[in-house]
Amino acid sequence: MELTRQFANLIYETDYEDIPQEIISVAKERLLDTIGAMIAGRSGWAYAEQLERAVSFLGTGAHKPIGPDCPWGFPAARAAMLDATFAHAIELDDGHKFAGVHAGAVVIPTALVMGAELGSSGREVLTAIVLGYETVYRLAVAQAPELIDHGFHPSATCDTIGAMAVAGKLMKLSAEQLTAGLGMSGLQAAGLMEATVSGQQSKCVMVGNAAMNGISCAYVAREGLEGTATVFEGKTGLFQAMSKKIDPDEAGKDLGRPFQITETYSKFYPTCRHSQPAIEAVLNEARAHDIDYREVERVEVGTHHVAYDLTGKIKEPKNPGDAKFSIAYGVAAALIDRGVAVRHLTEEMYTDPKYLEVSGKVTVTMDPEVDALYPRRRGAVVKLIMKDGTEYGEECYDLKGSPQNPVGFDELVNKFVTGAKGLLSDEKIREVMDRCASFEQETDLNTFLPLLNW
Repeated sequence: MELTRQFANLIYETDYEDIPQEIISVAKERLLDTIGAMIAGRSGWAYAEQLERAVSFLGTGAHKPIGPDCPWGFPAARAAMLDATFAHAIELDDGHKFAGVHAGAVVIPTALVMGAELGSSGREVLTAIVLGYETVYRLAVAQAPELIDHGFHPSATCDTIGAMAVAGKLMKLSAEQLTAGLGMSGLQAAGLMEATVSGQQSKCVMVGNAAMNGISCAYVAREGLEGTATVFEGKTGLFQAMSKKIDPDEAGKDLGRPFQITETYSKFYPTCRHSQPAIEAVLNEARAHDIDYREVERVEVGTHHVAYDLTGKIKEPKNPGDAKFSIAYGVAAALIDRGVAVRHLTEEMYTDPKYLEVSGKVTVTMDPEVDALYPRRRGAVVKLIMKDGTEYGEECYDLKGSPQNPVGFDELVNKFVTGAKGLLSDEKIREVMDRCASFEQETDLNTFLPLLNW
């Protein structure tokens, strides 16, 4: 059976009652965490207003994006595109533990906006979220690490198909319509890793486009257009073109048993995930030994080849994108401030001579032992050499918030409150958290989404 049909059958046949409650609880955590990333992105990304203005020329409608009161409303697909862009804009969105894909940034905005558009219940939205993560993760895992190695951005590509799965479920498409929509979304899947080299500030837009393209495919499928059933495993299909020849039966084996949403990590630093093992190792050592950054002679970081290529070469950030993709600058912030926050993405911070001086002391290389573990384990080995000759070192693989090093709901709440404070009122913050915690009881998302405006 074609992989599109395997996914379509899972999406069509799975109802809220079929999903274990512990999985529903994870989906609610992902919901709150991604909403926090959306808020942080809308407030912290320099091009948010420009993108809203640009998108307004493509059509207006009933849906407002999250953030300050926008002069325009948009059709559902465009509003989801904007919210998904914001969710990915400053690298605080969740991801899979080793597949290099960020599902929540697209799955959650698509589910919220389409849920509001269609009058879906909270139970229906949570079900669609679980199925969206399942679709994205199964496709990304099957292609890791070749998808990235061949130059394709996993989130922009796989999330297009995940967005179609979410929209199609909420639209109550038939199994045949879902098959057609998944086939079409595979044709629309696009996004290149070159955006991490130059134009980092627009990287999030291609991830946002995944939401719009996936929703569009769901509507087209509803109208009866035939899709490409062999879009994944065909001779000239997505797998062969973007990664490698993959056995579709293996890729679709045991779908939903268990649901892969449990393999999600949460981010606690607004940087590329590949830079974070080094940052966290330095933070751990700095806190454990009360290290004064002025006494550091040099820092040696060894990591895997993808982390080195993406984040190991920038020492003097020229813009927020560089700052997010620089191990050296992240290490400097960790040493100086005992943390890396959204404020470190501002020009005032990344051009400060104090940070640049420490950044200049950081050497990043590819470590053969760390690289041999990639992609199943993504980590770094760090050595801090002090001016008095003392050395501190640590290997870091299982980051805070990863499935192997989980945080509780309370810590995700703290992350959300920290990011939303000063944007949303205290009353709105409390209501968003309370309603996410009991989202299965939601009956009208058109009363929920306005809580995300300020």
